[in-house]
Amino acid sequence: MLLLTTPVQAKDSCSTVLCMAGMLQGVGVVSECTGSVQDYFDIIMFNGHGGISLNKTFKARGKFLGKCTSAGNWPDMINSKYGRQLGF
Repeated sequence: MLLLTTPVQAKDSCSTVLCMAGMLQGVGVVSECTGSVQDYFDIIMFNGHGGISLNKTFKARGKFLGKCTSAGNWPDMINSKYGRQLGF
């Protein structure tokens, strides 16, 4: 049996916070930040009926941003603005 492995990269919450702080300040999404911002918006939670739950999505995104412990209040400010938004 042949097993192939593919490296998996963990999403970097601090990179996402840094990039989205720029968005929050009106800079927009710079090309180097597209992946980090997409990591945030890819977090979508569903309810028991298969529909999107904006409240669960908001909480999950906040938890992801909160993993960046050096970010101060930025995770809360970012999530307050974009946490229930489905795309950018």
